[in-house]
Formats: sequence, structure tokens, C-alpha cells
Amino acid sequence: MMFNKAIYVVPFDFTPVSESALKLALDMAKANDGYVYLFHVVGNKSEKREARGNFQNSLSLLSEEDRALTTYKVIVGDLYEDIGKVGDVLKANMIIMGTHGAKGMQKIFGSRAVKMIDNAVVPILITQGKKELEKIKNIVMPFSFKKDSIKIATFAARMAKKFNAKIHLVAYHDKDEWLEGQVRTNQIVVNRHFNEENVEHEIINLKQEESYEKELLDYCHAVDADIIAAAYYKEGFLNPSTFIQHMIENEYQIPLLTVNTEELSVVTGNAVVY
Repeated sequence: MMFNKAIYVVPFDFTPVSESALKLALDMAKANDGYVYLFHVVGNKSEKREARGNFQNSLSLLSEEDRALTTYKVIVGDLYEDIGKVGDVLKANMIIMGTHGAKGMQKIFGSRAVKMIDNAVVPILITQGKKELEKIKNIVMPFSFKKDSIKIATFAARMAKKFNAKIHLVAYHDKDEWLEGQVRTNQIVVNRHFNEENVEHEIINLKQEESYEKELLDYCHAVDADIIAAAYYKEGFLNPSTFIQHMIENEYQIPLLTVNTEELSVVTGNAVVY
């Protein structure tokens, strides 16, 4: 494998959900002249042999072309901590993972997917495993008065340019005049960024008759969104315990592209800089 090519890391647990994530990763690898790195985490060395056997069985089901783009590794450790390390060491372009959703107490403390985002230093694409992505045409990007909320813009723009997709900018508007001013500032910054990158985009204003999350997801459904691109950060609106969790397990099963903004620099001047 050539490490100067795009790398798509997939945490793999041999379930249909992770198989769906592998399919997305292969699509991305083919579109970007890259390859897929699968990894599985076990609790101790005695489990490694069985995991390697499972990998061989899974890869045998792929086409010869897809097998040539795929490699795997079994490691002993903790998935939540090691996913970030793997992505960082490999200089991965993206982590693509499936999620089984949040259940029980996970809804209170955050799902496993959120814990992984918190430990990652590269963008993550999360899928529930049931939406097929034949071609990415529409990307919906929600944002708010927080500067962190537009730090996903560069990654959304790259994906839009690669697939010739359109970005739908959907702001959360606030009744507070000062906060609403920050929303308008962020909108100007990201609008200028997309113009400079020659990315097709549209500014959307929701009716604000129901909750922002509901109207946002209904809009995503109406335009048949292929990706929701939303930044992850711990304070303020769009925090992991509410908005990101809601987007991960959205009822329309639209994949979520996100990035941990703590690993990124601030938005400055006339560009979004990382």
C-alpha cells in the first residue's frame, strides 16, 4: 500500500453496519485514488487469531478490485482511545464508521460514536448502514453563532468539489440580537469561503415554527440530502449531548460528516483555516 495516497480508516466489527461503512469507504477510495484500512480492536492477544480469520472471510466476499484497495489490522487495546491514534499515525483523510445508534443510558451519557469523535483528530463519516450513496449530490451544513460550528466548512467543500455536489447552508437563528449578529458573521465568512472555492451552495432559512433539529432534518429529507456536515464541539449550541447525537441517529438515516473542532484552529479573516 502507498502511504502517499488517501487513506480511509474503518473500525470494523464484522456486522452489517460496519460492512456498510466499508462500502462507503471503498466508494471514497475509488473517487480519491486511495485505499481502505480496516482495523478491529480486541481485549487480549488470544482473540487476535479469531479476528484475523473473520477478516479473511469478510474480504473473500469482496471483488478482486475492492480487495486490492483494502488492508486490515487487529490490535489489542481500547477502541475509543485507539481510533484517534490510528487515524493520526496513518495520517488518514477520514474515519468512516457504522453506528448501531444510542440505547438506554447511552442517550444520557453519549453514544459510542460520540466517544470516538471525541478522541479523533481527523474527520469522521458516520453511517447507520441503511442509506446507499451512489453519488453525493446534496450536502446539508447546519451552523450557529459559534465560530466552531463552521469549522466543518473546508471538509464539506472538499467533498462537494470532488463529487460536484451542492451545499445547503442552514443557520440556527437566535432571538438574541448579539448572537444573531454572530450568525450573520459566520454566514458571511463561510459564504465567501465557498465562493472562493467555486462550490455551489445555497443559504436556507427555516420557518422556525418547530424545533431547529426537526425542521433541519425535514429539510434534509425534502432535498434528499446525501450527507449532513456538522462540526462537533463541547460547549454551546450543537453540543454532543444534544445536536450531534440527534444527527448521528437521525430518523432518515442520513450519514453524518463531522470533525472534532478542538483539534482545529479558529476561523480567521476571510477564510476558514485549519
